[in-house]
Amino acid sequence: MEHSILAYLWFFIIYSFIGWCVEIAYHTKISGEFINRGFLNGPACPIYGFGMIMIIFFLGPLANNFILLFIGSFLLTSVLEFFTGFVLEKIFNEKWWNYSEEPYNIKGYVSLYFSTAWGLAGVFILNIIHPLINRLVSVLNNKIGNILLALLLTYLAADFIVTILGIKRISKRLRLLDEFEEKLRLYTEDIGRSIHRGMTAAIKTRSSIHHKLEDSKSEFEAALNKKKAEFFKLKAKYNHLLLKEKNFVHIRLEKAFPNIKDKISDWEDRLKSK
Repeated sequence: MEHSILAYLWFFIIYSFIGWCVEIAYHTKISGEFINRGFLNGPACPIYGFGMIMIIFFLGPLANNFILLFIGSFLLTSVLEFFTGFVLEKIFNEKWWNYSEEPYNIKGYVSLYFSTAWGLAGVFILNIIHPLINRLVSVLNNKIGNILLALLLTYLAADFIVTILGIKRISKRLRLLDEFEEKLRLYTEDIGRSIHRGMTAAIKTRSSIHHKLEDSKSEFEAALNKKKAEFFKLKAKYNHLLLKEKNFVHIRLEKAFPNIKDKISDWEDRLKSK
């Protein structure tokens, strides 16, 4: 059955919402608490919407062939999840989800368990759920429905922009943490090299080792004081960043995607201890 562009837009919105509900239910069962797992702030998981659009568009004619429909759903959604995870990691330099501990995973982006679940879901939804959704969308094919669709798409677009701005702040935080850790490492190495140079110079001239040690000590103290000043300046800048209030997008995304929160927390703990 052919669908209009407006119908596919409705499918995207509806299945994004259903996917969000599935994510909430799944993680509530695991963690026992509510976590907004969507990429967006609102009740929508776009990857589910895109996944179902792919299944409807490419596999709709196979609705009565359960085996081919399962295989097609398995492959299409696996490709979508792999591509999405890969792109997000390249953009933000961090995995947003990680299936590395799952058996038969591919680089942590997809796993046999979740791809199989997607395959079974494709068969179930296309044959049981989608006919109902399709009838609902047919009812909404009118002026009022089109206005509602436009409002929902506008809301999703605004939500997407707000989320991207929030992610940019997280990315900036991650880059600064990387920069701080690298500079602190270089400062430590510089102090070590100063000690090494001073001791080497003193040992080479044994006849005046006491004098050399005094000179090396003065040189080392001067270098150390300079490095201390640089260190405390950097530390103050870091503490300012650390104490800067996170916006609601930042807080939500850290809760929704533990990999990001764990990475930031690990760096913060290590830098605090320096």
